[in-house]
Amino acid sequence: MTNAEVAVLQLGIFVLSILLGFPIWITLMAMGIFFGYYAYFDAERMGLTKAEGLWEQAEAALNNNIFDLLVNQTYSVMANDVLTAVPLFLFMGYIVERANIVDRLFFTLQIAARRLPASMAVAALATCALFATATGIIGAVVTLMGMLAFPAMLKARYDTSFSAGVICAGGCLGILIPPSIMLIVYAAAASVSVVRLYAGAILPGFMLAGLYMIYVIGRASLNPSIAPKPKEEDVAHFTTGQIIVSMLTSFFPLAFLILSVLGAILFGLATPSEAASMGATGGLILAIAYRIGAVHQGKLTPEWMKGGAANVNEWLFSLGVGAFVTLLAYIAYFIMRLLAFGMFDIPLQEKRTLPFGPGVSIAIAVAIGLAVRFASDKSALLRLIQPTKPALRPIMAFGGEGCLVGLAVAAIYMFGVGVIDSEQDFFIYHELNHWAFDVGFFTGLIAVMGWKVVDKKGLQESVYLTVRTSAMVCWLFVGSWTFSSVFSYLGGHDLIEHWVLGMDLSPVMFLLMAQVIIFLLGWPLEWSEIIIIFVPIFLPMLPHFGIDPLFFGILVALNLQTSFLTPPMAMAAYYLKGVAPPHIQLIEIFRGVMPFLFMVFLAMLMLYIWPQIALWLPKAAYGS
Repeated sequence: MTNAEVAVLQLGIFVLSILLGFPIWITLMAMGIFFGYYAYFDAERMGLTKAEGLWEQAEAALNNNIFDLLVNQTYSVMANDVLTAVPLFLFMGYIVERANIVDRLFFTLQIAARRLPASMAVAALATCALFATATGIIGAVVTLMGMLAFPAMLKARYDTSFSAGVICAGGCLGILIPPSIMLIVYAAAASVSVVRLYAGAILPGFMLAGLYMIYVIGRASLNPSIAPKPKEEDVAHFTTGQIIVSMLTSFFPLAFLILSVLGAILFGLATPSEAASMGATGGLILAIAYRIGAVHQGKLTPEWMKGGAANVNEWLFSLGVGAFVTLLAYIAYFIMRLLAFGMFDIPLQEKRTLPFGPGVSIAIAVAIGLAVRFASDKSALLRLIQPTKPALRPIMAFGGEGCLVGLAVAAIYMFGVGVIDSEQDFFIYHELNHWAFDVGFFTGLIAVMGWKVVDKKGLQESVYLTVRTSAMVCWLFVGSWTFSSVFSYLGGHDLIEHWVLGMDLSPVMFLLMAQVIIFLLGWPLEWSEIIIIFVPIFLPMLPHFGIDPLFFGILVALNLQTSFLTPPMAMAAYYLKGVAPPHIQLIEIFRGVMPFLFMVFLAMLMLYIWPQIALWLPKAAYGS
């Protein structure tokens, strides 16, 4: 057999192994090592011809370049800066998912859209779009919305298939709308800028979500029986003020988090990895804030509340109140400085420090704490800054405890941290940072307060799922790059490229063929396998047909929506079936997703006819 024929055999065995159900990443690595050993086999170079004993022959047999290639590919994945954003975005999504934000978000949007036809379906699509954008995890979004919105829609007498289609289609939007993990993976595979890819995906993503909503509203207007309007008595008691407050506490915090992350990337304020770390931190803060709100409203009684507010140390409580009020005052100060810089062109400080000298902020916090401890009964202002709910008193005491811990850590840093000079053999202290106590004081306040309040079980699950999913993606990259390197070395890529180019296709026919292949691959494979394994086969041919890799990536991202919606392997339908009531048949879910599948095809057609939908914003923002 020629090397090219061996490469075709390698690809065929891989596809057969996938269809038989073998794990993808193990199969990729096994095929890469097995065929790579054959490809790089050189008995003379390996030393097999000179090895005499059995041990020497075994040692020489392992002297094959495929093992060096595997190690180098693993290191390349570990050192890839783009992939650093993957676990951080995943963590943000998982932590938001477990913060019970979605139920409030869906309820708020449902009430806000109550005058629209199919208001509950519109609210479900909007919730799915926002939540899928935050998580990027299709199974999690469809499953959670299937448990939350699907029963509510059935209870409101919505058509079963119509409701199922809304949940499945809306849950898949996270593949396309930034900050999408799929786009990060494509950027790493295609060597395309993540920032430009995100900019290009914004308009197509919202275009698809808009097509979904237009279809839902239009069909409900033509056939009101599939989506009955809510009864007037069920929504009449909600005032405009209540809806605004609900939007401010449910929709805007999550939307602000996502827009902050996306804006930091698009405006060049942060790299995708830095923005992802901001998003992960923001998601954690959001989860803690919602948990504190639940404790404040009496909906939740955590372990640290069972002792009661009477057991709270008053000194720690007072210190926590003083530190928290001081921190809020400094946050307001920095916001005012930024607003003054933007509106009145007042220059910012050269050094981003607190407005006073080192230690002054601690003195202010202690002074407020002492005033709270000894004079709170005599001053209305001091009573105002203290939490009135007994449930919040332990949280402030945790903050006071954190302040003391932060001061202790700062003292160790200031006076106990040093290095030993190996040449001079004496102890050298680091340069002292006079702001160490201020940083430790307020960092300890936030850290201990957050650690005590956060849902430990939800945090543990989020970390575990993040590590598991990130490991899967990274090992897929290792296996894929090893597999494709061997495949190319054997001449497989050249063979496929010559075959495709020999067909003398026009750019339209090449795009059509590539998208049909990706569409068919979406039945047995997840999007990650398609992007990492099969899309790189088409990438070297794009310059020949004059196709922008960015445009091709957005088209692929739209196409991959279909991999979750196309029967009989529509994974979104199976996710929903797993949490739907027992009487819901899979065929009903399949029937519901078909109209949304045609919306995806329409969006792909619109994108091809008007490619500027994807290309205009990257060119306008970053140039050609």
